[in-house]
Amino acid sequence: MPSAIRKECMRSCVVCGGELTGRQRRYDSAECRKQQSRADWIHNTYGLTPAEWDTIWRHQEKRCAICKRAPRQGESFHVDHEHHRGPAGPVRGILCPYCKTRLVGRLKSAERAQALADYLLQPPATVALGRTVTAAGRPRRKRARRTSVAVAATVTGKGERDTRETPDQSNP
Repeated sequence: MPSAIRKECMRSCVVCGGELTGRQRRYDSAECRKQQSRADWIHNTYGLTPAEWDTIWRHQEKRCAICKRAPRQGESFHVDHEHHRGPAGPVRGILCPYCKTRLVGRLKSAERAQALADYLLQPPATVALGRTVTAAGRPRRKRARRTSVAVAATVTGKGERDTRETPDQSNP
């Protein structure tokens, strides 16, 4: 009888459904934990569910929306969204790291410029989902408190830096 009770109490991984053993609480492997963490990040930052991300990815034929390159082994592609209204804006598609970070400022060919223009005019995410998903933006981190004494740095005539403490002007 105790074995029947034990089987009913078995827990499973929230990602793959595998059996949890020992001290495992939610995930049966580091890979499952990593997948769930990425899914949570995409949902919290961009408002996309894993199914919506996969729909966009399949619509782009599992390639970068601009350069059409497939991901290399272990490489993760990035969700792109507009930034004109701060961190929040409509999701446009999924890009390789190069196109996401460097291509816009360094267009090297007319074909890539046209591909970028096509991407911006008709974002694959909007076409694939049939609606515009607006990214909430990255959560803000709290800033460290500033000290009450500010350090003023000035440059002397000989190119040397002169640093001295001056009282904070906000607290007279």
